[in-house]
Amino acid sequence: MGKFTRSRAENDEPLSAGRVEYLEQARQRARNKRIRRTAVLLVLLTGIVLFATGLVGSSVAMAKDFIDTARIALLPGAGWPQQTGVSEVTQVESLTGSFVELGKEGCVVYSRSGKKLNSIQSGYARPALAAGKNRFVLYNRSGNELRVESRTQNLYTKQLENSIFLCAMADNGNLAVVTEDVSAMAELLIYNSNMEQVLSWSMSSNDGTPLRMAFSPDGRKLAAAAVTAGGGQMMTNLYLVNLAAGDPVSLANQSGVPQWLGWTSASTILAVYDSRAVLYNAGGGERAAYEFAGNTLKDISVDAAGNVALLLGSGQLHQAVLLDKSLNVQFSGTVSSANSIVRAGSLFYLLSDSGVECYNTSGEQQWSQTLAAKPQALLADTKVLLLFSGNTAQTLEVPQK
Repeated sequence: MGKFTRSRAENDEPLSAGRVEYLEQARQRARNKRIRRTAVLLVLLTGIVLFATGLVGSSVAMAKDFIDTARIALLPGAGWPQQTGVSEVTQVESLTGSFVELGKEGCVVYSRSGKKLNSIQSGYARPALAAGKNRFVLYNRSGNELRVESRTQNLYTKQLENSIFLCAMADNGNLAVVTEDVSAMAELLIYNSNMEQVLSWSMSSNDGTPLRMAFSPDGRKLAAAAVTAGGGQMMTNLYLVNLAAGDPVSLANQSGVPQWLGWTSASTILAVYDSRAVLYNAGGGERAAYEFAGNTLKDISVDAAGNVALLLGSGQLHQAVLLDKSLNVQFSGTVSSANSIVRAGSLFYLLSDSGVECYNTSGEQQWSQTLAAKPQALLADTKVLLLFSGNTAQTLEVPQK
């Protein structure tokens, strides 16, 4: 007769809660170790491939971007809320799998899962930033220094000869910088992703000074809206600079000051002025326009698909206007008092002193939330809504109907 052996479950005492917690922590440590090992192997493999294909010298930045993406994907953060340390938010810009948040003393970069990736205390008196997909430029509007940053580290720091007015960053890493010019109104400088200067344009008083700039989706063209005086009023000259050709092409001359400029597709440019929004063909000519009818522009938001949300004001009344990427009106109606508007596909959000409201493109309220602190910014370009208020970033729990 064979030897009878009792099972482990019959011999052992039931595991205590502390023992279960210890085992779960051990499993989590093992999982994290496997993730880190995978990330290291992926980084090494990337280096080997780049070396074998001869891309080391010309594509170091690309390799760093790839490594950053791998780290963000494989090393998730602790989630939200997080104390970011930015108490007075002046800008929040999306990056691939992450975002950069700017305050008066510097900026921080976090992954969308809540992992802190970078922190920069620049000491700039008037900091501003412009972002592409995987990198951003942090610059001093009352000085001559700029910093090009990846999501995790500094790539370049550059001292320019003259004070910086404005910067724009392309998704492919190209950089446009407008500086003061002692012999003219301004100078436009364009650098490639390796910070090698490829173009310069000394702009006269007739050309104007660029107040808004935006690169095309492929980073090969730059739209620049430059302000100048003409006939006793402010005018905007809209230019298109093809980095391959070099010579700027005039697209339009419009009265007023540009409030927003961006590409809604590879062939269309949206410019929003004081009194109207205009969609231009990149080859020249207006495609469509929307007039504000005497209302004042309070805020504008354009989502990744080119859909537009305008917050207009007239006295104490506020009006929300939704436009599709061809500037056809989807909704126009009176809304409660708000400080800013955010468009995200078929929804838009209003941020007031006390909370957030969500509406669909028919103007029907979906939900509203009252908050303890004044909301300063909202990222709604993913499935998760990230709200910034005080020095805290947190997710918004959307009420279920």
